[in-house]
Amino acid sequence: MTDTKIRAKILSDAKTEAEKILQEAKIRAEEILKQSTNRAGEIEKETGVIAKDTKRKELERRLSEARMQNRKILLQEKRKIIDSVFDETKKRLLSLKKADYINFITRMIKDEVGGDKFTLILAESDIKKFGEGIYKEILKKIGSKENVKFEKGNFSGGCILIMETYEFNAIIETLLDKIKEKLESELAKTLFI
Repeated sequence: MTDTKIRAKILSDAKTEAEKILQEAKIRAEEILKQSTNRAGEIEKETGVIAKDTKRKELERRLSEARMQNRKILLQEKRKIIDSVFDETKKRLLSLKKADYINFITRMIKDEVGGDKFTLILAESDIKKFGEGIYKEILKKIGSKENVKFEKGNFSGGCILIMETYEFNAIIETLLDKIKEKLESELAKTLFI
């Protein structure tokens, strides 16, 4: 799945999930505001002895606090939406079938391979799931010779490609973190409309 497709899928999932959670958050915010307004009315009755000016100031302060609390709750819910979309994306990537997984890995590393001398590190869990032959299938798909060193890595999915001059980190969490960093402001705009 290319970055563009991943981004499009993430945005699509985020928008759908955002609408649902935003509606729930709005209902919850209205309930909190209603409770705060009711409480403000109670406070007004309790402070009947206090001078009008003092009473008004206290009411405004408490309503302001309630509004701030509402905003805080909405922000937390929107953060949960963004996190849940990326968590779901990670789950889907980790549950790819073998052919899709090979295509995913080869698309990520094909442009990075600058020759036939490199080390390919795959997640140990993926090797257990797909078998040791996965390395050769990936090499065949990227058109590389077998002058490659293979290793197992202790990460959830994706790969690391080590060449003489640099290392390319394509671990799923790292990729999603990079995409999340790029898309976070766009997702936030969508959720905060």
